Amino acid sequence: MSWAEPSGGREASAPHWSRRRFLGAWAGAGALAGAGALAAAPLRAPTRNRGFAWVPIGVQLYTVRALMADDPAGTLRALARIGYQEVELAGLYGMSVAEMRGLLDAAGLRAASSHHSLAEVRGDWDRVLTRARTLGQDQVVVPSIPSSERGPEALARIAEEFNQAGRAARDAGLRFGYHNHDWEMRPGPDGRSPIEILLDGTDPELVDWQMDIYWVAHGGADPLEMLDRYAGRVRSVHVKDRARDGRMVDVGDGVLDFPAILSRAETLGLQHQFVEHDRPADPLESVRRSYAALKEMVGAA
Repeated sequence: MSWAEPSGGREASAPHWSRRRFLGAWAGAGALAGAGALAAAPLRAPTRNRGFAWVPIGVQLYTVRALMADDPAGTLRALARIGYQEVELAGLYGMSVAEMRGLLDAAGLRAASSHHSLAEVRGDWDRVLTRARTLGQDQVVVPSIPSSERGPEALARIAEEFNQAGRAARDAGLRFGYHNHDWEMRPGPDGRSPIEILLDGTDPELVDWQMDIYWVAHGGADPLEMLDRYAGRVRSVHVKDRARDGRMVDVGDGVLDFPAILSRAETLGLQHQFVEHDRPADPLESVRRSYAALKEMVGAA
């Protein structure tokens, strides 16, 4: 999800990857505007269906936000017909918690997670947690940090706020997490990246990382290396693909090796995966194509 525009814009090229396993590199990849040659990235493995056990495929409703605003009941039914079993909420589209829960139940979908701003964390957080429990969720996630609070000192303070929010979430029977974009992956003057400040400054028992795989790669980091470094912290992921030129594309249209990434994530405690595309040309077709491709790749139930 992208409530705040990531640094560098959506089409910016990622810095060179520092990664343990490359499955290939692109020869002669074109340069993007203002950014040098495109960095190498993992190519999708030739054998897609690894046959491992898997969690249900979910979808972040931000992808279909325009459809939800117009026809929430019909949109949820359409998602269920595609095969989705879980959704992650990005607001309630003017409905009450009870109304949203009723539509989800009627469609046979479960709200496993929801996104909430930092302002909500600093506001009536107990009310947010109560609503999440009413909706039947497992977790609540902060999707972005305002650009005015992205310096090292501000992030250290936010890390402590996250610990407090995570403690309250745990007491309410929920998990709390943070969702990244690309800017968190890029080291600052002291060599530390924002994601390191946030994760190293928070209690693993209280604060999870919702890894957005596209933005990790787009920011120049390696999803596999980051999964290993923060083993056990990634309980949910956003699944969106990356083209050779850095564009965000439907799952299956890019080059990220989801079978390898998701298989590793599962062994380290992954519980939820949410398909997402920030700006799809045709939202319903986008989530349909991504679901079909992801199910083929990972052998999802």
